[in-house]
Amino acid sequence: MSCDVSILIVQTFEVRKVRQTIRNIYRAAPQVSFEIIVIDNNPAAGMHAILEKEFPHVRYIALDRNKGFGGGMNEGIRIANGRYILVFNPDIVVEAQSLETLTRFMDAHPDVGVVGPKLVNPNGSLQFSCYRLPPLLWPVYRRTPLGKTAVGKQVIEEYLMTANPHAETQDVDALIGAALFCRRTDLQAIGLFDERFFMYYEDNDLCRRFWERGKRVVYLPSASMIHYHRRASADGSLLQQCFSRFTWIQIASFVRYMQKYFRAPNPRLTYFAFHGGTHQPTNAPSERS
Repeated sequence: MSCDVSILIVQTFEVRKVRQTIRNIYRAAPQVSFEIIVIDNNPAAGMHAILEKEFPHVRYIALDRNKGFGGGMNEGIRIANGRYILVFNPDIVVEAQSLETLTRFMDAHPDVGVVGPKLVNPNGSLQFSCYRLPPLLWPVYRRTPLGKTAVGKQVIEEYLMTANPHAETQDVDALIGAALFCRRTDLQAIGLFDERFFMYYEDNDLCRRFWERGKRVVYLPSASMIHYHRRASADGSLLQQCFSRFTWIQIASFVRYMQKYFRAPNPRLTYFAFHGGTHQPTNAPSERS
């Protein structure tokens, strides 16, 4: 049955978080029609039994192997009935009116391919969830003491857009994959997630391909959600990170990303050069990437 929004959640080791997230979605009582689809990379964890008992209306897909974040999302997108897809992490709280705000914005802006809400920490402080394109040495600055140097701090701040006014709607290079709101038809047109990115940088890649297809990527702070964010790849000391599986998955994804786009122009800048800047929100700051 068709609906306004298909909310897609990939589960691997987050059974308790998924359970709480679904409760929070229903608690928010969205005034748009929606469905929830859980894609399970780890069926042995018992997710299906919980859904059958507590949330029988939630759709469930058990995968025969761990396909990662993007691969799991693709399985959900293929069976989704919503006009819109919400790519959603299991550690986010949907706040009242956030889904309605995202839906109204996309209904009013057919030239936008993907929109992301403002994400805040549990204490209400801002999370930086919109980005510029990653620079060549980004993992080095992000993971080593070089990030504490003057140059390293500047690189990190520019990538995370920390100086931008995050209370304003603006076009951005990319959005964090924790909450991406897109048209299902647009996702199908650009080819869904690139499954070569098992985890990490699949969001940067997806946003970049939206820009390349002439669809804007927009940060929308009037829609807000709470994100209980933990960077698993950044846990522990530098030495511990060197032996972390998540660290090496992230590095491998970054290398794939650079191989795919090295020397390619910034498609957001190309888009606005072609359109003369006429579609960029008037309150969006101009910046170089």
